[in-house]
Amino acid sequence: MPIAGIDMVRRNHALEHATIARLLERGVAPPLGGYALPGGFVVWSKASPTEVLDAAHEALHLLREGHSDLAVSSYCGTNLVAASLLGGLAAFVAGQGRGLWPRVRGAAVGLMVASMLSQPVGKFIQRRLTTHAEVHDVDITSTRVLKISPISVVWLSTGASHSTD
Repeated sequence: MPIAGIDMVRRNHALEHATIARLLERGVAPPLGGYALPGGFVVWSKASPTEVLDAAHEALHLLREGHSDLAVSSYCGTNLVAASLLGGLAAFVAGQGRGLWPRVRGAAVGLMVASMLSQPVGKFIQRRLTTHAEVHDVDITSTRVLKISPISVVWLSTGASHSTD
């Protein structure tokens, strides 16, 4: 059965996070990032295309083995979205007070709380909405090098498989 578009993006997002985690573990330093789409994901890094592909295969294997923690990243843009939404909410609530200084103090406290909550809320959103670590039926089907130097940009195509690796 084919995997629907949004669900495939979530699985590719999990695989992208796990691939980047493996690259970081191997000592690849930033800049390092990625982006997931229904047909695969892109990784940009200082790693060679071969290193990216090896890390992606290792990540796929680890996710299939149940290491779902690799699907959630502290560096994900979802955390930035969570911080922005929480900060906006804090500013809105603080703006409801009377007088300039009470509003400024309220905004400062609200932004500190929003900053502290952005990581756990962002990770919660990743676990529930933006990633899906169940990749038993996903395979890396091909790769394409989009750019090599000084930063490699590698596209990894994915598709449904029948493997239960």
